[in-house]
Amino acid sequence: MPTSAVNNRTPQATFVALLLITFSLLFLPSRSFAASLHLAVASNFISPIKQLAQDFEQETGQSLTLSFGSSGKLFAQIQNSAPYDIFLSADVAKPQALVQSNNALPNSLVIYAKGHLVFWSVNPISSTSLKDAVLNAKRIAIANPKLAPYGKAAEESLTSLSVWNDAKKKMVQGENIGQTYQFVYSQNADAGFVALSQVLAGKTKGHVIDIPSDAYQQINQAAVILSQSQNIELAQTFMAFLMRPDIQAKIVQFGYAAEPH
Repeated sequence: MPTSAVNNRTPQATFVALLLITFSLLFLPSRSFAASLHLAVASNFISPIKQLAQDFEQETGQSLTLSFGSSGKLFAQIQNSAPYDIFLSADVAKPQALVQSNNALPNSLVIYAKGHLVFWSVNPISSTSLKDAVLNAKRIAIANPKLAPYGKAAEESLTSLSVWNDAKKKMVQGENIGQTYQFVYSQNADAGFVALSQVLAGKTKGHVIDIPSDAYQQINQAAVILSQSQNIELAQTFMAFLMRPDIQAKIVQFGYAAEPH
């Protein structure tokens, strides 16, 4: 009587077959093995989000992939279907626009921080007057006002002092606030308008002139979950984490205000 193929298998062959099946199942797509969240983050928030990403991973075991740029550039990428899950902007207008165009979940928008603009130089500044410091500087750095909310705030501040036209003649524009900081840090500009958080996180504290909050519109920074995300549940977990009182307290330590006012 012929023997079946199954009966011809040795115990070793059966074990190997089971092992191969087990390994193949491990690599099947599964919600329990979801990809990490991909965050599009405005350049001013680099230092805080790197720390918060570590905290989030320690708590949840889920890693975050971070991409940085000006809010305007990231906004354009999202409109062109860049594969992000969450957008942390340096303003409210762009996340709101994404909600209105159905590119973001309408109930997910939160204001996670209020930015603080300062005039900063690596070297001593001869005057405590912002207007005099701007007029005395040979080269001034600001972020592109069309792309970066901090650049727009810088333009508003210079306009309020009636020195915008003077400043434009000696201005170098960064694509984002990170590049603007580098212009000043490398002394390719005498001074520049940067985020307080960048100065606090930097190795060189330099010299700072604070800018009155009434000189520019409040920099309320909003985050939103993008509609295209394949990890909505995890994205919601991160947003809840971001708005927790203890995490908001950490954001304040980086040079932001947790509550817009």
